Amino acid sequence: MKYLIFGAGLQGRIVGYDILNFEKDAEVIYADVLQDNLKTAREIVGEDRVRFENVDINDEEASVALMKESDVVIICLPHDLPTTTKVYNCLAQAEGKKVVFSDYWLWDKHHEFHDALAEADVLAVPGLGIAPGFANICVGQLEHEFDELEEAIIYVGGLPVERGVCPLDYMELFNLEAMLDMYITPSTVYEDGEVTQKPILTVFDKLIIPGHGETEVFWTDGLCSLEKTMAGKGIKKLAETTLRWPGHIEQMKFLYDLGYLSTEPIDVNGVQVTPKDVSEKIFQKLWEKKPGVRDMTYLKVVGKGKKDGVFCEKYYELKGYSDEEKGITSMESTTAYPISIAALILAKDDTGLRGVISPELYFIGDKFDEMVEALGKRELNVYSG
Repeated sequence: MKYLIFGAGLQGRIVGYDILNFEKDAEVIYADVLQDNLKTAREIVGEDRVRFENVDINDEEASVALMKESDVVIICLPHDLPTTTKVYNCLAQAEGKKVVFSDYWLWDKHHEFHDALAEADVLAVPGLGIAPGFANICVGQLEHEFDELEEAIIYVGGLPVERGVCPLDYMELFNLEAMLDMYITPSTVYEDGEVTQKPILTVFDKLIIPGHGETEVFWTDGLCSLEKTMAGKGIKKLAETTLRWPGHIEQMKFLYDLGYLSTEPIDVNGVQVTPKDVSEKIFQKLWEKKPGVRDMTYLKVVGKGKKDGVFCEKYYELKGYSDEEKGITSMESTTAYPISIAALILAKDDTGLRGVISPELYFIGDKFDEMVEALGKRELNVYSG
């Protein structure tokens, strides 16, 4: 089986590494416009069963040619609308492919390409990763298991394992721009069965991570496709939240109130800049991943409702740690492995489904069990209770 990975950045390079480890006859093609990304990927995976192509997705002819020679396409590119549109146009021309997308920056746009992909005999599952991604899948599985799912809450966070070793008790584990956007974007949630918004940087609960202690919980805008796929199913409460060590949000709220996260341009010596862009550059240095300082990613998805005629509660929980020896952060592995596992599952798909299918509708039942088993083989054990 031949897998094409478009985007050899933090996620893409680990996706290929994992596929090569777990499918012994797999071939992987890395495609990226940045030579540095390809170089780093080569250092991680070597050159056995791997090819590296310096290709820009905007080069439609070259992109379609790579897709046509591959069985499964994995998209780990930025998900701005021009890039998303270009990818889907190329996939429609390639025809007959199985496709996995990382993350869900524009979740409401992907389904606009459903008909074109269905007509081209393409099955695409966007929105893989940890959250969105496996978190959404857990909600979908809970809805699948319960007779009536009344409530589902996602708790997720990437953190340094120990407190007091990083500024503001945080360390950059994934795209910093996206993380700061999360701090300034009001959160869409279901409350009393209605879609509503919650204020930014508002701590409303505490959660203990087993073995590590208490974290603070704040609303974040991460429901993505769940906002659509869970509509009309009788769910009264549905939300995504993020975890930080106590005190972090108060400090970030202080910076926000002072204007350091503002996206409004200001004039600095005749140059127009936005405070958020400047802050991002400062935080990149301040929160740079520290070698030898372990980090962890924790996910817990809690569902409540009626099952077999009884009102009950069930959760799914996952906790991953960085591999300091290999230089892989916990966020890299916990986001990349659901993507690579999804690609391996789609490679042998016989459902007949085509078009754009959300992960929480595809990876349920036997496919959920298959993904959980595969995560366990990668030392990412999923617990339930």
